[in-house]
Amino acid sequence: MANDLERRREIGQFFTPPLVAGFVWDMLEAIHGGRFPAKTRVIDPACGEGVFLREAAPRGKFAADRLFGIDIDETLAAVWGRDPLLKAARLAVANGLLDLPDRGVQVGSFDVVVGNPPFAGKGVRDLLRLLDETDGLGVVPETDLFGALVLQERPAPLGPPLKPQDRAKLDQLAKQLGRYTCWRLGKDTDNGEVESTSATTTGDLFTGLGEKRKNGSDEFARAAGMVSAWPLNRLLDPRRTETRLLLRRLASTAIEVFFMERFLRLAKPGGLIAVIVPESILASDQLGPLRTWLLTEMDLLAVVSLPQKVFAGVGANARTSVVFARRLLRPRKADDRPAVALEPDAPEDAEDNGTGPSLLMAAPNTTAPRFNLEHYFATVLQGVREHAKRFPAEEV
Repeated sequence: MANDLERRREIGQFFTPPLVAGFVWDMLEAIHGGRFPAKTRVIDPACGEGVFLREAAPRGKFAADRLFGIDIDETLAAVWGRDPLLKAARLAVANGLLDLPDRGVQVGSFDVVVGNPPFAGKGVRDLLRLLDETDGLGVVPETDLFGALVLQERPAPLGPPLKPQDRAKLDQLAKQLGRYTCWRLGKDTDNGEVESTSATTTGDLFTGLGEKRKNGSDEFARAAGMVSAWPLNRLLDPRRTETRLLLRRLASTAIEVFFMERFLRLAKPGGLIAVIVPESILASDQLGPLRTWLLTEMDLLAVVSLPQKVFAGVGANARTSVVFARRLLRPRKADDRPAVALEPDAPEDAEDNGTGPSLLMAAPNTTAPRFNLEHYFATVLQGVREHAKRFPAEEV
């Protein structure tokens, strides 16, 4: 049991309690304006044991082949096979950050993207092994979510050589992640480090959005251009400066940052997104540019904070929230994004500035006598249903 918990922590895997998954689906239905039609395509790209898909199955009479789940953990396949609600779903053991065209998993093809992706853990640091293929240098990973512009190098013994199939997998991962936007967002300083965009206090969600974001540095732009033009049937060349920068930067980027963009990418224009995220996504100074960019791609509809101990039973004690959003039909300019000024300490609505839907905020008062999670969820849902008009339903 201890070994299994340690393994889950290493990959940032913390399974969602059914009560939370049920609440997320209740919220999605309230935002949508009712049950989803059977033709709705749903995906959880980090599905774990499948709790979000299991909760979806009896709702709206979803066609089983419209429910998709992906997880990198090979031990879960047997769990899926024993679950009658998941037997007909389209499940795959794979990296949820990558497209699977032969399985019908491609960007912009899902009506609902829902889940609790991994956070913390080792992320994609295995990409650094591609550097070891040529020069015998190890790297010291930064503790920051984006780290420095490049990681500091120091001599280190080579690990075991990569097998050809393992190198090919890491190479494919680097190529696909190199096409993401999140790893090259940041404000550059004169010494080449990524600077915070604001002095954010810990409790403020989506703060610092008034800061102007510079696009990726020239170095990032060159690395992104290189990987986008690189032939798919050729391995990346770690001797190239652009490749080495790409690999270090990808390895410095937290796994939850990649998954935040992945949820957005998988949604159709107009599709709904519900994702459980750690506090860093909402409040980290360094991720201000990420939040700014996200608001050019989606309408933020609701942020519901969860009690800190909601995942304590599965080995996590992090502060988390559920973010509900709708992907825009077309990206908006950064200057046109809605202003978001949030005070998360009270379950109140943010003001609507006329450029997007009003934002519903909720935070639990766990110090209240006889605090009850079910009652908290019911109160939030009641508020959403009473103001359903702020969430106009989209055809899916």
